Amino acid sequence: MIDVVVAVDVEYEGAVVAAVSALRDARVVRRPADETELLALVAGGSGHVVVLSRWFPGIDADVVARMREAGARIVGFGDDDAVFARWGIVHTLSPGSGPAQTGTVLRDCADAVQAPPRPADPPRTATGPQRAGEVIAVWGTGSSPGRSTVALVLAHLAARAGGRTTLVDADTVASSLTPALGLLDEAPQLAALCRLVVAGAAHDPEQVADRLVRIEPDFEVVTGLARAERWPEIRAGVLTEVLDRLAARADRVVVDVSDRIDPDDPYADPHYDRHQATRAVLDRADRVLLVAAADPVGLQRLVRRLESERAQRHRDRLLVVVNRVRVSAVGPDPEARIRSVLERFAGVDDVVLLPDDPAAVDAAVLAGRSPVEVARRSPFVRAVEDGLLPRLPGIAPRRPRTRRAERRGAGATMRS
Repeated sequence: MIDVVVAVDVEYEGAVVAAVSALRDARVVRRPADETELLALVAGGSGHVVVLSRWFPGIDADVVARMREAGARIVGFGDDDAVFARWGIVHTLSPGSGPAQTGTVLRDCADAVQAPPRPADPPRTATGPQRAGEVIAVWGTGSSPGRSTVALVLAHLAARAGGRTTLVDADTVASSLTPALGLLDEAPQLAALCRLVVAGAAHDPEQVADRLVRIEPDFEVVTGLARAERWPEIRAGVLTEVLDRLAARADRVVVDVSDRIDPDDPYADPHYDRHQATRAVLDRADRVLLVAAADPVGLQRLVRRLESERAQRHRDRLLVVVNRVRVSAVGPDPEARIRSVLERFAGVDDVVLLPDDPAAVDAAVLAGRSPVEVARRSPFVRAVEDGLLPRLPGIAPRRPRTRRAERRGAGATMRS
């Protein structure tokens, strides 16, 4: 006997139940009300086959991925074969299918060999759109180390130096890039892109492009959540596909995320996990920048973060950035002191140091523009350009300014 869980929209539920009930070797055991109840049933092992409609309440690519990880066998119901294919659903039923056809599909699905669930850290060759651009996650410790400012300046400089760059505000706790760029009237484009993925329309490059804010010809921004309570709209599986789509059309994608990653354990409630977006970005990223503040408290937080299991997982693609370096917080020769502390207590000898430059940053925030536009020659922007930008693939390091100064000095002598 095949136990069937029917999770379709109300319009077709009666017809599906009637078709299954007419079979001798199948029966309907549960009819969940939404994705939360459906996931609970699948996790508890209820039913051999789930008949699932694309329009079932709360269903999306992330929910389907969780069901498949739990071992569910799924039959897609409806005329949405392209969407089901992207979700990895092979068996489908069309509306109006009779008991005979329904029985055949249910038996095929129940007897199908179940593929093993995907690993926790998926391989880079996972199925999906081809990833052309590199995804760079800008992570950080707590207490506002300037993570968003670093992400903004890095993305802007990268766009001017080496091809199309997309900056994504994926901070689900305290989104700040939108007001920093004076885009207060813009709707949260990250949520719009997630809805596009759920609707199965993210494969259309034009629809994706329509949901980006163009700052300069090669510099685009995906605005973040206007209100923090909207975090449930940013699901991990859907956000990963959004990044895949953006990486397919850009040379690089810079993603600003929250410092929070908890709960990061297999027993956490998957339905009320506010920080799943941060972990999804870190898992998808090709490179992770860990930003910390250059003061005793910030360095202590950095050392503890580097010791965490999450940081160790990304150690091979992690670059430490210490921001707001200043004598008043660290003491004389702050660069040497910071390098010594990190090498001694964290075993880190590769670190990028960025100076404290409140005048340039404040002027940019006041103007609602990027520091690259407002203070192009400021110490902070130049430090990102000289120390951080060359770490990105496809960008050649700039020649030292001292050599250019020497040439200018020689030219002045000749003219005189």
